[in-house]
Amino acid sequence: MVNKESQTVRQFLMGLSIALAGAGLILSTILISRGGEWVKTGLRFITEAGAGLSLTWKLDGLTVFFLIVLLLGQGLSSLYALGYLKEYQEKNKSLWPFLVNWFLFLGSMFGVLLADDGFTFLLTWEMMSLFSFFLVLYEHEDPANRKSAYIYFVMTHVATVLLTTVTLYLYALTGSFSFEIWAGAVPSLSTVQLNFIFLAFFIGFGTKAGFVPFHIWLPYAHSAAPSPVSALMSGVMVKVALYLFIRLVWLTMGPGPVWWGWLFLIIGALSALVGILSASVQSDLKKLLAFSTIENVGILSMALGSAFLARTWNNVWAMDLAFVAFFWHTIQHMLFKSLLFMGAGNIIQATHTRNLERLGGLLKRMPKTGLGALIGIIGITALPPLGGFWGELTLFQSLLMNTSHLANGWSKVFLPLSIGILALVGGLSMATFVKWFGIAFLGQARSPVAEKAEEAHPIQYITPLIIGGIAILSVLLPTATLALIDLPLSVLRPGNSAMMLSALGTPLNLSSIYLILLILLTAIVFLLTKRSFHRVTATWNCGQPLTSSMQYTAGGLTNPIRVLFTKVLGSRRNVKGDFAETRYSLRSLTYEGKIKEVFEDIFYRPTIRGLLWMSSQIRKLQAGSIHLYLGYLLVTVVVVLILGR
Repeated sequence: MVNKESQTVRQFLMGLSIALAGAGLILSTILISRGGEWVKTGLRFITEAGAGLSLTWKLDGLTVFFLIVLLLGQGLSSLYALGYLKEYQEKNKSLWPFLVNWFLFLGSMFGVLLADDGFTFLLTWEMMSLFSFFLVLYEHEDPANRKSAYIYFVMTHVATVLLTTVTLYLYALTGSFSFEIWAGAVPSLSTVQLNFIFLAFFIGFGTKAGFVPFHIWLPYAHSAAPSPVSALMSGVMVKVALYLFIRLVWLTMGPGPVWWGWLFLIIGALSALVGILSASVQSDLKKLLAFSTIENVGILSMALGSAFLARTWNNVWAMDLAFVAFFWHTIQHMLFKSLLFMGAGNIIQATHTRNLERLGGLLKRMPKTGLGALIGIIGITALPPLGGFWGELTLFQSLLMNTSHLANGWSKVFLPLSIGILALVGGLSMATFVKWFGIAFLGQARSPVAEKAEEAHPIQYITPLIIGGIAILSVLLPTATLALIDLPLSVLRPGNSAMMLSALGTPLNLSSIYLILLILLTAIVFLLTKRSFHRVTATWNCGQPLTSSMQYTAGGLTNPIRVLFTKVLGSRRNVKGDFAETRYSLRSLTYEGKIKEVFEDIFYRPTIRGLLWMSSQIRKLQAGSIHLYLGYLLVTVVVVLILGR
């Protein structure tokens, strides 16, 4: 029984969120169409916060680009949530904690994007972290979800501590929180100071973005959160952290040592490879998508690394191509990953399981969800003619152009190696999502829950199809997409972005031709086969009835990857056979495979154990003895007297 009052609240507030997103997109379009110098120089707004502090906001082309990504993600996720939240109503679960934190989370992301000083940035950043934590914790009845939320909470606040430290350090050096004053003070800083500031920003933002090895929170949080939240966190929130790299490192700190670019490139390549390898061996529907987010964040980091290297080497074209790849892939990943998380949400609500091994045959039962998921997979695996292909192709071109500036030494190894890793990641991505789609949607149902699955609420499959349509239009109308990308480029590369984008227009227009031809061929095949005679018969299986147990399992389909990368994944397996009279007569075979959490086991768990041990040692100081406490006071007084002389 659906509570009518709760239903009205859900429809009104999610409708309001959609309306605000639509109004924001319209306003952004009007501002862009009018143009003006503000796109490059920015519009500033100041709000007095009291106690001698003020909140400073700035709107320029870079901000507008990410605001449009946020508004688009907000509108689509809110539309999907309109249907998704209905299940919570039917369970009589209060929607208020979700709805309140949803709006506060969105508002805090807006604040981070608009912030133009350190105080405003820290305030809105902390709000974004807290409200996203509450959204991840929404289904707190499940102990696994609580654990996931607390891991996210700890990791995001480790990042906040670093960001607070570097912000206060810059304030101490300059006497101001203003980004502009920080930029003016950078030339006077020593190399040690610059590197300290850069590393603090890199770890702080890299943790929120999901860079390896700071990524451990992401598979937990994204897979535990409700699907609309997963779509928003993966599609938008991790991009906010990457935006701050551009705002506070590229623009504020300016050109730095060449190793900054190498760090972005190497960590990006490592993140992409570790992310997709971990995704390939997952059987959890949403955790696989979460690891794929790490892969795509790694690709975006590689684009930033290529841009940093190109700026150091004064390679203008390679730098421009890297930024086009970055912004193009930012848009496409937001669309396709949001679509796939929504598809996963539909499957979970229909079957009440996230285990791929219990799915199968869903394409017959959920054809509209399956169609949307298929579009998302073509895009996320960078297959032509959809947009994922063109973003990665542009990144390849940027990396290849940078090879013309190779110096002697390690750069001759790392840059070509990064190109090879990007190609390898593309191949592994295809294998991973063939598994995701094939095991979930094709073949026979592997469990009763999959057998009884039904199509989701209409809004829940219409929204992914809308996203698929937007993704297709972004390629059919590349001029409009490139015009959007021109906004941040006008801030990062004033005066040269239009020339570079016009040169890119030709290959991207070819994508429109490919897509139109693909649609025409699909339509022709459909028309030719629509009225033809079909004979439906059972699959031949040597005279034996075909059962679900004869199909590939999720683990079996990508087992060659697990075997090939055993050392990287920390893969372990245990095979037991039950034999009859001889070792050639096998009654049954049991296989158990496990993936070791390499980074958790090597770094995080030993660190936690060390902190707990240190805490237990410090606790001994509180022995409850008055004589011991008086001794502490005496030592303190002596130390103060000595230091005060």
